[in-house]
Amino acid sequence: MGKSLSGRTILVTGAANRIGKAIAIAAANEGATIALHYNQSAEQALITAKEIEELGSRVTCFQANIANLEDVQRMHKAIHEQLGPVFGVINNAGYGQMKSFFDYEPNEWKLEIDVCLNGVLNLAYTFVPSMKEQQEGKFITIVGDSARTGDRKLIVSAAARNGVISFMKSLAQEVGRQHIQCNTVSLGLIDQDNLQMGEDMYRKIVKRYPLQRLGKAEDITGMMQFLLSNQSDWITGQVFSINGGHSMLG
Repeated sequence: MGKSLSGRTILVTGAANRIGKAIAIAAANEGATIALHYNQSAEQALITAKEIEELGSRVTCFQANIANLEDVQRMHKAIHEQLGPVFGVINNAGYGQMKSFFDYEPNEWKLEIDVCLNGVLNLAYTFVPSMKEQQEGKFITIVGDSARTGDRKLIVSAAARNGVISFMKSLAQEVGRQHIQCNTVSLGLIDQDNLQMGEDMYRKIVKRYPLQRLGKAEDITGMMQFLLSNQSDWITGQVFSINGGHSMLG
């Protein structure tokens, strides 16, 4: 176990399983105390917390709907009381529907916008002021590459997350003087246990990736550890793509 995050409390949202779980475990391996957020996956969150405890790291689970500001504020208070000040926030929580825009019912898109965009605003509004008082902090959010390239089947969540990219750049400008770094990580398709597709479809998708495979959760954790570390203290307002070369925007 490394010690680069020893003494630091890191909040990882959507950390009960999949990508969020991998990020939380990687941070714990660097000595971080983990505030493990979940919304509905209570059982999985407890399993992940047990795995982190077995690594010798401190971890506590916190339930909240990040689309609800009062929930986020309640979570902030509980984390501060139980684990102390939060040094870093990694927002992995999200929600998207895969369908054409014209297949939506009116206002059906509201939940995607509330979680993917307003959820980030709620987290920043609640957690960044404490970082400003501390005169240090890391605020990181994850988006899908559809936010940068567009995707006709992820049209609403892509729009919301493109708004997140702009928000994070502006936030980085506002809080840089308080030594807080705000960055975005943009992901290609990650091969997780929630992917359901036939072998033919899988092969067609993989052909679009120069590295000839989909991503794994472990492909992301190194970037997160870097952005949480003091090695990234002069990096802010940036978008880092981890996508196997699927898109190569300048």
